[in-house]
Amino acid sequence: MSNPSKHISSTLGVNLGAIYPSTDPFYNEMPLGTVVRAKNGRMYIFAQASAGIADNTAVILTEPAMTVAAGAGAWTTRSGALSAGDRAWVESNAI
Repeated sequence: MSNPSKHISSTLGVNLGAIYPSTDPFYNEMPLGTVVRAKNGRMYIFAQASAGIADNTAVILTEPAMTVAAGAGAWTTRSGALSAGDRAWVESNAI
């Protein structure tokens, strides 16, 4: 059986490099706050950018909204630059 979702694969898992702008048809399919552990041992959390954020930038995660903003936080963007409202996976800074 094929899986129509482009962000979860039954054989590969989630696409940690994906960025979902609000125009993406799968924008609301993955719940904000979803957590996975990657092959590198780091935790990844699915969050929404509250402002523009450059790639490889430390971010502060605000709960329960699950929004991120650039700052000296415990997470880092790894998918590329994010625009306000984009949803993406951010990587924990520690294992």
